[in-house]
Amino acid sequence: MFLRALDPLRKAISFRLALWYSAFFILSTVSLFALAYFLLASALRQHDRDDVEQRLHQLAAQYQVTDLAGLKKELALETRLRKSKPFFIRIAAPGNTTIFLQIPDQWSTFDISRLERAPLADPGNLIWVPAKDDEALLEIVSTRLPDGAILQIGKSTEQRDSVLESFGWIVAGVMVPMVIVGMLGGVFLARRSLQPIRELIKTVHAIEAGAMETRVPIRDTGDELDELGKLFNGMLNRIATLIQGMRNALDNVAHDLRTPVARIRGIAEIALRSERKPDRSRDALADCVEESDQLLQMLNTLMDISEAETGTLRLHLELVDISKLLADAVDLYQLVAEEKAITVSITAPPQMWLTADRNRVRQVMGNLLDNAIKYTPEGGRVDVQGYSSQNMMVIRVADTGIGMTPEELSKSWERLYRGDKSRSQRGLGLGLSLVKAVVEAHNGHVNASSSLGAGSVFTLTLPVVFSSESPFPSGDRSTLTKT
Repeated sequence: MFLRALDPLRKAISFRLALWYSAFFILSTVSLFALAYFLLASALRQHDRDDVEQRLHQLAAQYQVTDLAGLKKELALETRLRKSKPFFIRIAAPGNTTIFLQIPDQWSTFDISRLERAPLADPGNLIWVPAKDDEALLEIVSTRLPDGAILQIGKSTEQRDSVLESFGWIVAGVMVPMVIVGMLGGVFLARRSLQPIRELIKTVHAIEAGAMETRVPIRDTGDELDELGKLFNGMLNRIATLIQGMRNALDNVAHDLRTPVARIRGIAEIALRSERKPDRSRDALADCVEESDQLLQMLNTLMDISEAETGTLRLHLELVDISKLLADAVDLYQLVAEEKAITVSITAPPQMWLTADRNRVRQVMGNLLDNAIKYTPEGGRVDVQGYSSQNMMVIRVADTGIGMTPEELSKSWERLYRGDKSRSQRGLGLGLSLVKAVVEAHNGHVNASSSLGAGSVFTLTLPVVFSSESPFPSGDRSTLTKT
């Protein structure tokens, strides 16, 4: 039961990070102290070894000069004057029988009798004699003198062990607070590092609760979590924009569908009341067909825009003479322009070849010309220009119409958007959205500029993909002007 209660804690990333950090910190600290202990023990051991060997060489040289009797006198004098450090000194006959022994009183617990039974160690090797209480060792080095006698010098490890024991207690006293500091530091760093994640979770919960305007706080630290917060906020802003756009689109669709549906219903009611009047019934049916066609056109256009924006629009690519296509489009709208006394001119080379979907490009030009003529007052002018530039085909449609405000221009590519002045004209508000979608489906781009009361300019740029069958691979820059 207790372990189940700890499951949420064990699964928390902050707990695991704190645990790993604390474990790493503690292991690193223990390793450093262990290394320090090893180095200190090695240094003390080497220091004692050097002292013993130095004393061994000193007494061996003195023995050769003064023999055993002189050496005893010198050692007795040093003991009275306390001129040297305490050492264990033993001189044995060639048969390893002790003939001289000097051992400090504090080392009396060592079992010296073992030396007479132990074989002589090689020069440079140590002999260890334990104390009776096994708390210390007597480290002894030996050498054979010229007359066959054995000289042994030793030193107890008691002092060294005492220093190392004190060091161990100091390390233990330091380790306890360091472990506590390491654990607290791990918890602090884990919580601080994961604070952006908690803010992200808090934001998600707030959005789930309905606070759609909530955003992740940005600390501007420049790290990866800060970048994640910025990307998440950008995604939320994008989603909010799409949701708002969908709401606006639904509002516009509902508004634009309400009118033709109401008209169809009104026409049907008139037809029902017109008993035995075939002519009026026929006119009513014709009006119903017209309104239905407009609804169908709106739905088809919306489908085309959606397919183009999602990359699923099927394009029937072929080699198209853009100059002829522009001329055909201008001819198609010439009658409408003449009714408003609008001059439509086209400037383009005799032939410009482009690999594109002929019907879709014709649809784009039809929408641009329809808008230009529709919003240009009587006596105005519409100029269509086409030319090639750096493997790109540029088509420019300029008019002297009513123009748009900057706000209207920025929204002109949105689906079903219609400016205040454009609502007086019949239309769906989908023409420019379709233009942008189709051009981008051809890997091109479109931009517009406009000034209120001074007209608008729409510029299409399409990549030129020439076929080997193209009779004009480089394009003729001579111009043909038609009015």
